[in-house]
Amino acid sequence: MEDLFRSYWWLLFPIAFFVFGAWDRWLAYKRAQAHLDLLRTYATQGKEPPAELLKVVRADALDDAEEDFGFDDGRRGRRRRRGAYWALRTALITGAVAAGFWLASEFAAPVTDYWPFRLVAIILTCVAAGYAVVGLIFMTKHRR
Repeated sequence: MEDLFRSYWWLLFPIAFFVFGAWDRWLAYKRAQAHLDLLRTYATQGKEPPAELLKVVRADALDDAEEDFGFDDGRRGRRRRRGAYWALRTALITGAVAAGFWLASEFAAPVTDYWPFRLVAIILTCVAAGYAVVGLIFMTKHRR
């Protein structure tokens, strides 16, 4: 059993992503359910819901639709505002993680076990470079 965890420790990361993704969807469902209950309460009382409430419900629905299905009808939600700062920050963080994997590949204990670290380091370096290019494009595009 101990060898199982030693050999497949990396499976904890995708499993954690699935768990946190499911938790996020559950919270979005509960938030939408609370909004509908509030709107139902106004409807049963025969009152018109406040415009601010409708605006919040509509914004949350658009954010969830954009996040879940990639819709973008020109209106940007709270979570969709990404620009040069976001891309450069992501490049910096991904580059730092790539540097850690480069170091791990250089200082791996047995000489034959360096290739998984080297592979991850190469992939993360390419991703960091891509985000850096996107950040630079955003910076030059918005300066005009």
